[in-house]
Amino acid sequence: MSVKSVGFAIGNLRARENRLLKAGDLNQLSAAKNTEELAKMLLDRGIGATDTADVPKLLSEETEKLWKYVTENAPDMSAFEPFLYENDFHNYKAVLKGVVRSREYESLLILPATVETSALERAVKEKRFDLLPEFMRSAAEEAYSVFTKTGDSQLADCIIDAGLMTAQLEKAKKIGNPVILKLITVIVFYNNIKAALRGAKANKSAAFLETALTETGVVSKKAMILAALGGEEKLLELMSKATELGGAEAAEAYRSSPAELEKFAEDRIINTAKQCKFITVGIEPIIGYMLARKAEITDLRIIYSGIKTGQPTEKTRERLRELYG
Repeated sequence: MSVKSVGFAIGNLRARENRLLKAGDLNQLSAAKNTEELAKMLLDRGIGATDTADVPKLLSEETEKLWKYVTENAPDMSAFEPFLYENDFHNYKAVLKGVVRSREYESLLILPATVETSALERAVKEKRFDLLPEFMRSAAEEAYSVFTKTGDSQLADCIIDAGLMTAQLEKAKKIGNPVILKLITVIVFYNNIKAALRGAKANKSAAFLETALTETGVVSKKAMILAALGGEEKLLELMSKATELGGAEAAEAYRSSPAELEKFAEDRIINTAKQCKFITVGIEPIIGYMLARKAEITDLRIIYSGIKTGQPTEKTRERLRELYG
């Protein structure tokens, strides 16, 4: 990755950062009278690619535009792989359940991804897990075995989710970029915590938790399992000790509601990503922009859902995530 190529990419990026949505934009969008008006407002802001009143379609198109920009401008796409693994493992879930249950799954696939859909399909149909990249091979095979033998889709999902977290951390460590590693650590830590809290609330066994959790490098897996077996409050007490990742504040958010923890975790990722804006040479600003746009699209989905279901505007605004700008 040359300094020149990175410099060109960053120069191109700064203009795009200036077009990121602001709080005032979200307030205006959330005040739309109906989803048709919201679609028009989005199109007026250049969001989406088709003249349609279908907001989910516009947001899907915007996601495609984001990744097209990243692919065409990032000098090194390997830096994005820990983030793209989310799509790989999501797609494997869809293919596994679709193939085994003979159901349509193409509409559930998320792109871009690092693993071709055809490889996922062959792995499931032919039980050829060696066709998959090493980072997902073990989890994919174990999830297949559990799902086909017991039909337990929840346990299969947990195996795949744990495999994702492990793969993300291992890849981030291999890349060797401290900012990427910090971002992935935040993502994995909170996904791990949420899985543990779900397990604690459902009184899951130690064996289940052993399968569902991974090592995060923040709080040991063993400590998390022991805490989860003692109930949600024990787990929240352990979580509070992760002061460097805002564990105490996150515990309070969960005590308010699981949705508040979800919001806190996503805000923590964006706040961590904000340091990327101040790096002048490197891949980090493009990583930050990618996460900023993903957070924006999440906010737009929340606004769409609120308007569609008739939720009061103020309630919708309370659910909106932190902005990057």
